[in-house]
Amino acid sequence: MEAGILENAIGWLRENWPQYVGLGAPAASAIGTAIFAFLRRPKSTSSTDGAYFTEADLLKPPLTRPAYSDRMAYVLAEMSELAYYRFEDHHGLIEDSIDTVRSVATLDDVDIRSFLNEFVTDLMSGRRLSLKEMNRILENSGFQLLDAINVAETQGFVCKRNKPDEPAYVVLAFRGTEKKISDWLTDVRCVPTVEGSTKVHSGFLEAFAGKKGADGKTAKEVVEGILKRADTKDEHGNTLPLFITGHSLGGALALLATKLIAPNVDGACYTFGSPRVGNYEYFRSIKTPVFRIVNSSDVVPRVPPGAILQVLVGLIRGMSWLLGFIPPIALFFSKLESIVDKLNGYRHFGDLRYLSDVAEGRFHTVRLLTNPPAIDRIVWMWRRVGKNLFVPVKSHGMSIYRKKLLQVAVGRNRSI
Repeated sequence: MEAGILENAIGWLRENWPQYVGLGAPAASAIGTAIFAFLRRPKSTSSTDGAYFTEADLLKPPLTRPAYSDRMAYVLAEMSELAYYRFEDHHGLIEDSIDTVRSVATLDDVDIRSFLNEFVTDLMSGRRLSLKEMNRILENSGFQLLDAINVAETQGFVCKRNKPDEPAYVVLAFRGTEKKISDWLTDVRCVPTVEGSTKVHSGFLEAFAGKKGADGKTAKEVVEGILKRADTKDEHGNTLPLFITGHSLGGALALLATKLIAPNVDGACYTFGSPRVGNYEYFRSIKTPVFRIVNSSDVVPRVPPGAILQVLVGLIRGMSWLLGFIPPIALFFSKLESIVDKLNGYRHFGDLRYLSDVAEGRFHTVRLLTNPPAIDRIVWMWRRVGKNLFVPVKSHGMSIYRKKLLQVAVGRNRSI
């Protein structure tokens, strides 16, 4: 009889085992989770592992450091455009031309022709101002020009908000890439300077902290000197909020100035169409907010190459492994990997603000997007390139940034 009962039980299990396994698996999982949670339960609150707020110095975060502002982005875009004017020679186009014309009798035909060509170019571009004219533009908008920066290929200016009924702040603006060989050479010297685990663009670093002007000072030293002056401080001697900005090469210099001069200040750094400057480790010490503004298909923020080089290095290593049995090919891939790996590591730093694409002249339709995914930005760019091959270059112009940011600031402030 016992044998019959056993046979019936085995038969019943054979017929019904799927549903019991289906119920048993979740039950076993739940029991295991409960046991694991019990073992990992919080221990006594007297344990040092459960202590809270143990670092008193960390309980006082900065409360005055500015967040991103549409209005400040517009102001600094105007400053970045102003930085392109050639005002550092202290004279305007007419004054310099009069001085040259007075000595025209001593010039030969080649010199006269060169002078006339340069005069026409400067006249048509409208990119020459005297310091007096520059200061007048700033004063008419409530700013005071404090000083000009002119060290080798690095130019810019420092000014201060100077309206009695408004809080004062200081602006440091750098000029971007001009149509001259020295600026282009600065841009293309992208093999990084390496110190320990940090990498930084050699051309940008040398322009800001390497090359010296006529007074024997670097641009970094000149800026530091200006920012120590009494007119950059309030009536109590406290440092005023500092906003650093620039477009293109000027944006790279602005980021370097933030890293090397103002890594932890009340203020912010706003860059427009800035290229990559260094690797993640290089910017580790920056606490000052950094906002990098990129216009739709602008090509400059995409150089030097970023994460794509890491993928390329991996592909080269893979090809070297597959074809390593052929010595000449293995040697070729080894050298190629060494060359590519020198440029590997460039990454952007800062909080991205992306200006959407607009139809021709319809700047009022622009949208400001915060940190859109990389895949979206790639798709948007190639859509634009498909329509016009030169869009990535045209999108880099500072005038387009200004127009879009003006519309964003006006539109978003009207809706408040």
